Amino acid sequence: MNKIMLGMLIGLSLAGPLQAEGLHIYQDPIPLGSYVADYDDMLDKAVSRNHWRFEREGDKRFARLSYKTYEINVELVESDRGIAIILIDAKREGCTKNCDVDMRKVTGWLVKLRRAIAYDLTLAVRDDALRRTVR
Repeated sequence: MNKIMLGMLIGLSLAGPLQAEGLHIYQDPIPLGSYVADYDDMLDKAVSRNHWRFEREGDKRFARLSYKTYEINVELVESDRGIAIILIDAKREGCTKNCDVDMRKVTGWLVKLRRAIAYDLTLAVRDDALRRTVR
């Protein structure tokens, strides 16, 4: 019995670091396909759905959220796998009491941002399918 418990303990301790290196749920790229001609327009509409601001600086795309004392900056990275959300920084400015960043809240807002982008992409796919059936 002790050997089994020792084996399970060693197995779990080795699996822990592998689990910590995985992607966050919001980092999974959203596949784009060929349904959207203007990504910036779609991203601007999707990002503004949850009070984020969309900014483009050169060839990079950013989304910024200012909510209460939270300032969150993310980069929207386009690759051949799709658009991924990468957290640049999250901070609390102007807070008076506890100034720690609650990463559960930040992760929740980033998941909602990813969901809004995926929703707008779904609408684009639906509109494209409707256009093809009408022809």
